[in-house]
Amino acid sequence: MVIVLTGATFLVTTAAQAVIIILPEISRDLEIPQARKQWVLSSYALTSGSFLLLWGKLGDVYGRKLLFIIGALFTSATCIATAFSPVEICLYVMRALHGLASAITIPTAIGIIGHTIPPGRVKNYSFAFYSGGAPMGQVLGNLMGGIVSQWASWKVVFFVIAGASLTITVSAILVDPKEPPKGTDEDTVRASGVDWIGAFLFTAGLLLLLVGLSQGGSTGWQEASVIATIVISGCLLIGFVLWEHYRETKTTKEPLMKISTFRHKQFSIAMIIITLFSSGFTNFCLYTTYYYQDFLLLEPLQTALRYIPLGVVGILTTFGSGYLLARINGDYILSFGLGSAMIANFLFAVTISPSTSYFAFGLPAMSLAAFGADTVYPCLGLFTTQSLPRKDQSVAGALFQTMAAIGRSMPLPITSAIQQSVQSKELNKGATEMLAFLTGLRAVEWFCVGCLAASLAMTIIGLRNIGKIGMLKNLGVARNAKEEV
Repeated sequence: MVIVLTGATFLVTTAAQAVIIILPEISRDLEIPQARKQWVLSSYALTSGSFLLLWGKLGDVYGRKLLFIIGALFTSATCIATAFSPVEICLYVMRALHGLASAITIPTAIGIIGHTIPPGRVKNYSFAFYSGGAPMGQVLGNLMGGIVSQWASWKVVFFVIAGASLTITVSAILVDPKEPPKGTDEDTVRASGVDWIGAFLFTAGLLLLLVGLSQGGSTGWQEASVIATIVISGCLLIGFVLWEHYRETKTTKEPLMKISTFRHKQFSIAMIIITLFSSGFTNFCLYTTYYYQDFLLLEPLQTALRYIPLGVVGILTTFGSGYLLARINGDYILSFGLGSAMIANFLFAVTISPSTSYFAFGLPAMSLAAFGADTVYPCLGLFTTQSLPRKDQSVAGALFQTMAAIGRSMPLPITSAIQQSVQSKELNKGATEMLAFLTGLRAVEWFCVGCLAASLAMTIIGLRNIGKIGMLKNLGVARNAKEEV
């Protein structure tokens, strides 16, 4: 079961990494200008991030297995449609639908694991193994993107993802557990239905916010449409918080998300940390790709080979994480992971000569980034699911992935603006085009260092007494693991 569910995050990461590698080829084929390149990534991120919470709740209410199967099948269909996209706008639409499909599978997969497996050693290893799908996907995505870019059409990537997703669909039908019978603790949440008003406010608000930020990065922040979009999104999100508070405290109906959960300081800090970490790690992967392909002018396959340590070290780290979650305090694990990722970005931010051997700073940076991703994600993912009741496990997975998605997508226009602004200033100073481009890339890496430094400081100060996360035995409100030891 866990292997099949891990296939969901494996394919999501595979597709994400492969698209980064084949992005130059897609742009050339569909004549996408540099200023709009980010939309190939952002269109996917917009929907995958905005709809996670809604689909997580729908999974808890109407059945996680059913939604997971629908999402996997929808992924297959959208990937085939993406491969046949004839023009730029069609590609964006298909990428957005692909993101919607991922928003179905990811929270329901986490929900099935969280609901089916009781807290303990097996669950620790299950979450570590599930998180291991990401580094495995990074390895395959990089290799597949590099091989396809060099010897085939970019469309092949999406055909392969479609076929693999169809295989997961069939496997899920056969091996995933059935939904619990009536009379279980699921009945209360199912009977209460879905908070559609809250779902609309959150989904529309987050979607408009991400659209506004993405549009601002490409057209300028002074545009009236950009300002209006961001203001409207802010109003909708404030309305969501007020509505959820009212529904939780003044009615007997189930809210989309219990706002009271965020009153627990450590839970709120953990959500901020995962957002900041996702920002630093995602931009590390993206801008190091630009460094290898657009600055060093390496072939896609040569670029992909340089990312293999990211996946190999990541796979090994996930198994270590499963073992350590019940043996070492969570703040120690997080501090190690966040510090490693910060150093990885630092190595690309400092003025190391481009002629320096890959083994001198590229390989250590990739290994450190893997240490970061594959300790932070399992640790905080398990903490999030342990913090919510058994009936809300898909919502827990959705909340965790939503915060990660916000971290991945919101900074993209910001980092793009930083890179272009610094590059323009360097050109005005008389620097060559390539040197100015490199300086812009390094500026983004410094932004990532700042995000990770902030998250490390929050861990040291705010999660100092989080205890051994893998020792939690009961699901429910967010709490300190030491209380159960």
